Amino acid sequence: MIQWDESLTTGVKEIDKQHKEIISRINKLISMTDTEKELEIDKMLRFLGGYVIDHFNHEEEYMIKYQYPDYDQHKGEHIKFLKNYSSLKKLFDSEGASSLIINATERQAVEWLVKHIQQEDKKMATFLNSKMKKT
Repeated sequence: MIQWDESLTTGVKEIDKQHKEIISRINKLISMTDTEKELEIDKMLRFLGGYVIDHFNHEEEYMIKYQYPDYDQHKGEHIKFLKNYSSLKKLFDSEGASSLIINATERQAVEWLVKHIQQEDKKMATFLNSKMKKT
């Protein structure tokens, strides 16, 4: 489970709100029983896939608008996540909700999300916050 704390706060209200929603959904998935997971994981994966894409687009719009100098590298992290997510989704679609797929999805989502927020998003948000205050 991911606990929201100050280490995950970027200071960009909309991005923090979206991160909280993603974390809430991941925590819901993690807390489901195996039976619930088999019934709900497809729905959850579809939601997360769509929501994460929207979230990444939102971040990227900010980065473009404020001319974030590390845009290409940050976008590359988003692309890497989406490729991993796509691979897991295809595996789930072909093999169903095995414990291996569920555990891999949870591990990847939790590890990547926390690391990405604490490193990449915080760095981006520091830049964005400095630019937003000037406009």
